[in-house]
Amino acid sequence: MTDQVTIGRVPVRAVSDIRMGGSREYMFPQVPEERWHPWRHYLNERGNLSITIGTFVVRSEGKTILIDTGLGEKPRENFPPRPPQLMHNLTAAGVRPEDVDVVITTHLHVDHVGWNTVRRDPQRPGQDDAWVPTFPRARYLVARPDWDHFSQPEQVAALPYMADSVLPVHAAGQLDLVEGEQRVTGEITLIPAPGHTPGHMCVAIVSAGERAVIIGDLAHHPVQLTELEWSVVFDLNPKLAVETRARMVERMEAEGAVVIGGHFPFPGFGRLVRLGERRLWQALG
Repeated sequence: MTDQVTIGRVPVRAVSDIRMGGSREYMFPQVPEERWHPWRHYLNERGNLSITIGTFVVRSEGKTILIDTGLGEKPRENFPPRPPQLMHNLTAAGVRPEDVDVVITTHLHVDHVGWNTVRRDPQRPGQDDAWVPTFPRARYLVARPDWDHFSQPEQVAALPYMADSVLPVHAAGQLDLVEGEQRVTGEITLIPAPGHTPGHMCVAIVSAGERAVIIGDLAHHPVQLTELEWSVVFDLNPKLAVETRARMVERMEAEGAVVIGGHFPFPGFGRLVRLGERRLWQALG
């Protein structure tokens, strides 16, 4: 299975940071056990889901665009210790930090901003031990509703990753706040998709008559594109998240878009298909 698809003239490469098991009881606490029976093929031998913490490199109109930055190398509560992978995988894909022109943040959760920054080398003369933007030339795009929510003092105090992975980008002058639909290039558009967080965004790609949507956390798992009402524990506004998911799924199906999920089994490329009355996400072969 390839880690790259091309949408019209736009290549999209999946680059993972972590692949791990996810407890369905924890992620979907409102879903009873019997509702999982039709989805047993998604469960591993321990009964868990396979979850990717992934990012995507998109090239459009001469720009190299990175969508989300994974969990990063900092120790994080509720995540097991792990070797850092994203930067190695970006290098293997031929992408250096200085090559990135734009970083799109679908939303300000820890597993989407972790590699926004790296620790400055304290051994270099004149430098202290601080977090600095990983991608020195990039503009980092964040939805204003997310910034307004997560940058509040009480949120910064409760979420340590804001101090090491988000605020340093703002302090460096590399953070741009966006509102509503926003074009990044003539082929890449940011689409508001709130509910999971106040400013959650999807990334639409339209090129040479072909379409794709990188969905962020519109769905954490392909099952949610069938079971639209299944909300994850991380949704800040579950009711709105369900409404947004239903609206976006209808749109993506009607447009025949490739549906790309960063948390889906790697590499996360698929299409919506119909099996009788049911809509299913089917991975690209």
